[in-house]
Amino acid sequence: MTEQKKSPTKKVGWFCTYTPEELIYAAGFMPYRLLPEQKIGESSVEDVLPGNICPYPRKILSNLRSGIYEDMEGIVVANSCNAMIHLYNALKEESDLFIYLLDIPRRQDEQAINYFTRELELLAGYLGEKGQPVSEESLRHAVEIYRQKSKLIELCSRHLGLAANGLFPAGLYGLALDAAGTDPEIFIHKMETIVEQNEKPDPEAGTGPQDGNQSALLLAGGLPPQGLVEMLSEQPGLQIYPENCAGIRYLHKFFQVHYSRENPSLETILNAIARNYLEKPPCPRVFNSQAREDYYRQLLDDLQVQAVIYHDLMFCDMCHYDYLMLKELLKEKDIPHLKVKTELGDEDLGQLKTRVEAFLEILD
Repeated sequence: MTEQKKSPTKKVGWFCTYTPEELIYAAGFMPYRLLPEQKIGESSVEDVLPGNICPYPRKILSNLRSGIYEDMEGIVVANSCNAMIHLYNALKEESDLFIYLLDIPRRQDEQAINYFTRELELLAGYLGEKGQPVSEESLRHAVEIYRQKSKLIELCSRHLGLAANGLFPAGLYGLALDAAGTDPEIFIHKMETIVEQNEKPDPEAGTGPQDGNQSALLLAGGLPPQGLVEMLSEQPGLQIYPENCAGIRYLHKFFQVHYSRENPSLETILNAIARNYLEKPPCPRVFNSQAREDYYRQLLDDLQVQAVIYHDLMFCDMCHYDYLMLKELLKEKDIPHLKVKTELGDEDLGQLKTRVEAFLEILD
């Protein structure tokens, strides 16, 4: 690993896993994912964000108004859905932070990659004005840091069986939270220590449960409330695979960026990053239903899923449509599932716990 540099103290928040953390890091900021699992502020937001839109941006805005986040310099908002556009507009009006809107294609073809490359050029220029200039050298360094981080995540998430071994609270989900909210060089050092302290993994072990007595449960759908994750992680003999953008889809966001020459230009690096992000495991917003179906089929088979809990995030159309497709696959494979609906709060956890525990009895 390269010698550690002084860690950046100013954070730039981000939401969507299609947001390139390397660019934020190359500009001298620490990428920090803003998630609803963090402490919820008590500030009302209904003056700008009504109660009938996605609770994710509403929770984040409440946190920001309550002053929960520290050392925050700016936020990159991805144009991932209408709710995020509403959040962007609200932040532009009232926030003292710099706010940037990143347009993200919904396709995965060459035209989309070229378009996204131009969007990343604009983002790099903007971040360079707010922090330090994004040069070929600083971006290559950032890419290498995230490549190391990706390799360690791959090693641990696929082969060490974190949910079973208890190396992180809430297993794979806890690993993803730590990875998205920690300075990457500090995270790399932490993961290297974990790898050294654990048995060398077997490359042939695959991605399934490490203990044959455990039940593999796929937690799919939208971002889940923290209480639901904690509830499932407390269940004995249960291996949880969180299929959402704060879980497996973040952990498997590989940074295998390759260049055609030794000293690539800034545009070449940005094009490689754009390709890398758009070709990662697809989310429901991508206009390629077949890719999403194929992705689900592979997860269900490779992870030996025995049951699914689907979190249908309130007021999220993409969650609703994604569920209809997954429901048909589960019926085809005869895999039991439970659909739950929340607004990311813990107020309904009592009733939710009763339903989840009754469902999990079928796995015994």
